Amino acid sequence: MVLPRVLFVDDEPNLLNGLRRQLRRDFEVVTAVGAANGLFCLGKEDPFEVIVSDFLMPGINGAEFLAAVRKAAPDATRMLLTGHTNLSDAATTVNQGGIFRMLLKPVDQETMTGALRDCVQQHRLLLSERQLLEQTLHGSVNALIDVLALANPAAFATATRMRRTAAAVLDTIDVPDRWAVELAVMMSQLGAVSLPPAVVAKLGAGEPLATGEQRMVDEVPAVAERLIAAIPRLDGVTAAVRYSRTNWDGSGPPGDGPAREDLPLGARLLHVVHEYDALVCSGSPANVALLTLRSRAGHYDPALLDALDAAVRDDSATEVLSVGLAELGTGMVLAAPVCNRTGTRLVSAGQEVTVSLLSRLRNFAELDEGVAEPLMVYPAGAHVTAGG
Repeated sequence: MVLPRVLFVDDEPNLLNGLRRQLRRDFEVVTAVGAANGLFCLGKEDPFEVIVSDFLMPGINGAEFLAAVRKAAPDATRMLLTGHTNLSDAATTVNQGGIFRMLLKPVDQETMTGALRDCVQQHRLLLSERQLLEQTLHGSVNALIDVLALANPAAFATATRMRRTAAAVLDTIDVPDRWAVELAVMMSQLGAVSLPPAVVAKLGAGEPLATGEQRMVDEVPAVAERLIAAIPRLDGVTAAVRYSRTNWDGSGPPGDGPAREDLPLGARLLHVVHEYDALVCSGSPANVALLTLRSRAGHYDPALLDALDAAVRDDSATEVLSVGLAELGTGMVLAAPVCNRTGTRLVSAGQEVTVSLLSRLRNFAELDEGVAEPLMVYPAGAHVTAGG
């Protein structure tokens, strides 16, 4: 049986040794003398389910240590063990460190064991809820996105390009609940299902839009926001889409948005990758597109522009494969448009190959015009931005 992993941090080695002996039958106990050693333990082995800290320690006290733990190991349940009874200090520790339990010294073995079991149960409850969101909910949303792929393939291609670009940017920064940010990027194009086919065709061909048609396109984020808002527990995704056109300085639609770091990260990232994708798809080379974004003072988060710059440079080493239709697999990314044998474009470059896209291409292959081969693709699993 795998025992729950618990980290105890205190400045008294004798106390830590005693806890290890008392609890070793029920828990895998790891001890650290002092806060610095405790922080060092967080990145060395498997994650801890519970982290227990003393309050009064030299250097960094328990409040500061557990606040740091909250950032470094957000999934761990935190407990404070202390002989300090000042209510003001205790309240600060609980608030800053997100404490689940606080025990006053001395603590008997039965009380400690019971508290640790409660902490383990809380940890597993939080993880199960996260799995519900990331797996069950994500799966339901994927079905909705598949509908977008069938109803508006061009919008779906835009969404998949933007998601890959966003993923490459997110790889360079530390983001809690990354899945929600990527989901916001992917779902941002759902509003395109409201566009008439004639408007979709104009967008795909790069033709100018009439005033009424442009108004429809401008309403796409608002339509997407309303669709997402109907799904429970996606408030963060809804907010990201709502403020996806709000500039870094707070200007821009919808006009009631926050600014700078107060803007949701998902909204800031969506704004950057959407504008970058539009520039690249209009013919701008990746470096020119980045310079264009940087020239628009106050529009984008500078840190995200730097991360995008690094991600685009990494794309230069991505291998391009030449494959036949029979070799095409899900997860690959089209490096060039797919056309039929008369030269008519069937699928735009940058689209990720999905089960539904494979089915469409195989159906095209049954027609007289067929599908022109070979196909140029990036391998499955490659991080490819829109400019890749």
